[in-house]
Amino acid sequence: MQANGQPGNGKSLIVPGWQRAGALNAFFAPCKSTPANPAIATPAYIYAANPANETQRPCQTVTPLAAWLNYAQGSPQFNVSYSIGGGEKDLVGSVLALGGVVLICWEHHNIMPNIMKNIDNQVPISNYSTIPNAFPDVFYLVWLLDLDSKGKSYKWSCINQNLMAGDV
Repeated sequence: MQANGQPGNGKSLIVPGWQRAGALNAFFAPCKSTPANPAIATPAYIYAANPANETQRPCQTVTPLAAWLNYAQGSPQFNVSYSIGGGEKDLVGSVLALGGVVLICWEHHNIMPNIMKNIDNQVPISNYSTIPNAFPDVFYLVWLLDLDSKGKSYKWSCINQNLMAGDV
C-alpha cells in the first residue's frame, strides 16, 4: 500500500513498512537527543535506491527520516540517484568520498553482493569474511561499518533496531 492508499504492486511499502519508516526517526534522530544506541549516530547523508526503478521501498523507508532532518530528496543530504542492480559501484564511490555518517537504504538482496563487496574492494572491511553472504530476509537490522582511527579499514557489525513488536 502506498502512502496515498493505492496498492503498491510489490514495489511500495505495506503498512508495517510505513510504521517502521516512521519509527526510524526516533532510532536515528530522536528529538533534542542523541540516539539511544551508542553505536548509532544521526546520518549526515542518506542514500536510497532510485524510486523510479525496480522498487520504491528503500526511498519510502527513509523519506520520513529525511523530512525530519530537513533533507530534501535529490539534495546532497538525500541522494536517490543510484539504481538497484547496476548503480551500486557508483553509489559506493560517492559514499566513500563523503565525510561523516552515511545511511544507505537499499534492496536487501543487493546489499552484500553489490554494496559491501564494492566497499571492501576500495577500503578493506577487516572482518569481511564474517558478513553473511546475503542480508537476512528481515527488516529490523542495521549493518554498521566503522572506520578505524587510521582511516585504513572498516569493521562490520550488525544491530537490531528493536522498534516494533517481533524485532528479535
